[in-house]
Amino acid sequence: MQRKKRRYVFFVAFLLMFVGACAAQGDKAPAVMPLEIELTIKPETIHIGEKATIEAMVIQGKKEVADANEAVFEISKHNEKNHEEVVASAKGNGVYAIEKTFSEKGTYTIKARITAGDLTAVTSQNIKVKEK
Repeated sequence: MQRKKRRYVFFVAFLLMFVGACAAQGDKAPAVMPLEIELTIKPETIHIGEKATIEAMVIQGKKEVADANEAVFEISKHNEKNHEEVVASAKGNGVYAIEKTFSEKGTYTIKARITAGDLTAVTSQNIKVKEK
């Protein structure tokens, strides 16, 4: 009788550990891949009064993000507090772009902020605008 009772206790303990381990695995949320932004500015040398194209290629894992909720570029001149926000338009294949003509020479910071679903990614790049 003791043997039977001991087996029963071990069986119940094993069963509880097995159920607990399975339940712990079920609580984990699936891994979410972060958004990645590749910023491209054309032409490489920007002159006052010339149009520049600023593009953000957005991917998540290996997939292009073509349905961002928000794609905004912030443009600010070095050492100035004010910045200009420009909403980008979707160009397809995960690319969001604006065209900008700079009226003053100097160093500017271009910041891309992309929101897709619950994820937001930000990247920035400095550029120099030169006289012709």
